[in-house]
Amino acid sequence: MRRRLVLLLSASLLVAAPVAYASAGQERSTLRDVEGLQVTMADEGAHLTWTATDADARLEVLRDGTLLSELAGTTISYDDGTVKPATTYEYRVVQVSHGKGRKLPSPTSIALTTPGYQVGASTRDISPTGFVNLGGFGLGNGTVIPDAIVGRGGYDRQKSETIRARATVIDDGKTAIAIANIETQGFFAAYQNGPWGLQDMAAQVAKDIPGLPAGNILIASDHTHSGPDTIGVWGGVAEEYFAFIKAQTVAAIEEAYASRGFANVVAGESDASDLVYNQSCTEALNQSKQPDYPGPEVCATPGKDGLFRVLRATAPSGRVLLTFAAYAAHATAGGGDGVHGDWPQFLSDAMTADFGGTGIAMVGALGGTQPCRTACAFTKPSNPGYNIAERKAAYLANYGAHVKAALATATPVTGPVGAKQQFIREAITGPAVTALFAAGHYFGTGILRSHEAPWATGPTIRTVASAIRIGDVAIIGTPGEGFPRIGQDVRDGLQGEKMVIQLGLANDQVGYLIAPTAYVPVIAAEVGVNDNIIFNVSPTIGDHVACTDLALALQLGFKGSAPAQCAALTATDGLDPVVSSVPVGGAYVPGSPAGASAGKR
Repeated sequence: MRRRLVLLLSASLLVAAPVAYASAGQERSTLRDVEGLQVTMADEGAHLTWTATDADARLEVLRDGTLLSELAGTTISYDDGTVKPATTYEYRVVQVSHGKGRKLPSPTSIALTTPGYQVGASTRDISPTGFVNLGGFGLGNGTVIPDAIVGRGGYDRQKSETIRARATVIDDGKTAIAIANIETQGFFAAYQNGPWGLQDMAAQVAKDIPGLPAGNILIASDHTHSGPDTIGVWGGVAEEYFAFIKAQTVAAIEEAYASRGFANVVAGESDASDLVYNQSCTEALNQSKQPDYPGPEVCATPGKDGLFRVLRATAPSGRVLLTFAAYAAHATAGGGDGVHGDWPQFLSDAMTADFGGTGIAMVGALGGTQPCRTACAFTKPSNPGYNIAERKAAYLANYGAHVKAALATATPVTGPVGAKQQFIREAITGPAVTALFAAGHYFGTGILRSHEAPWATGPTIRTVASAIRIGDVAIIGTPGEGFPRIGQDVRDGLQGEKMVIQLGLANDQVGYLIAPTAYVPVIAAEVGVNDNIIFNVSPTIGDHVACTDLALALQLGFKGSAPAQCAALTATDGLDPVVSSVPVGGAYVPGSPAGASAGKR
């Protein structure tokens, strides 16, 4: 018993004190922990510091028991830039005296858990030089249909504003996704006059950065009605300008990827329903502070998405890397000077100035709604911009207040990053869209979207549905001006998610995505005051996008289920949509054998 007690005491001394060891014929070697070891998270990685030094010793930095580096004995810090997000590491720093004795294990370690994500963001100027056709109001470039009859988007030049391509990349150490916004009228997946489309941009990034596949990249436009007409319906822009926008957008995404730094992400929302109106409701008759319509509230197609949804990425030092906001207000608020990106541009610039880092504001569910300019009869007088006369200043005050309110109640975002995209196909049944595709160029209203397979095959059109996961936040892409029911259907189908952000004009712009299908006759009856039915490809396209977005979100690991009516819309998934006989609702996954053949230009 006595001998066993001596052995136990010897073992305890091995842990608690410096240890000397030497075998026969070897010089004595001593190993001990450095004093005052601290491990903290810096913006670029783990930062280790300690106080005690010994010029005659050497230091060994170990992570999870593996040697990272040997340092001179006088060193008092070390940076480990090889750590991954959302990972716990054990660090030890051992001081070893000179000699040939056997090294002993260090008895102490300090654990560090890294932030959940790496986030980067960047912007690039895409302002045109000289005058440019503007898109969004009226129809045509004025050469055939007189401006006096339908009006036109306009013709202007850059003055006091700067439009940009803005991008962010979010990475969990295994998967990276990119979200980008282009401040123009709209952008197509593919163009008939050159490789300028959003799919071409994503393919270029994927070629340059293998860690960022094309299917993980969502690029949208902000639909500004005071920006360059990259649709073509109001005269279009020069091919050189298309090439410039593509190059700048690709550069913004790639710079965002290169600038990634560790970050904690939070998400919050604020109710701004009093700043937008449903075009099918009687509230649309009260677009001024004083009620113009005193009658009962009536709404033929209920529902609007009035929430400001905000993500914030903050570095370990507290430095803001990104403030991202999405709101369902058409970019028709106005207030800028010359060519501009409307409220998304102005709010992006304001968030950048107010918070630091990069601000990115994007449009959400645009279908069937418009913004109060700047106050409707139902707008709350408590809004800070309520009594501001100048339009831009007024809605920036209102929108900025909702961004801050959303951040004030924001909670941490946790979990993996992922992305899914899927091509879907719909029959072109809308007569106006059919006419614009077939003969629009004869009337100065030519759509520049690709007319060739796979993007247009027979009487069908192909577009892109998408979903992104950032922890417990789902971001769904609607390839046009989606109705709020699309986002609501996804929210209804998911369980346990923190937030669902619906982004408009994502990866394509195929007009209004009316949902549910039952609303189509009502919207058609409003054609005299509401153009949603004019720019509608198909009665079922909105529901088809909703079902596909929900299915993609479920594939990304969110819990939930799809409603029974989705089965009919997705029954032909996997078929090659280049075949002209593909029925409405045909879809396939990019990268599948069918997708490989259909994806050729």
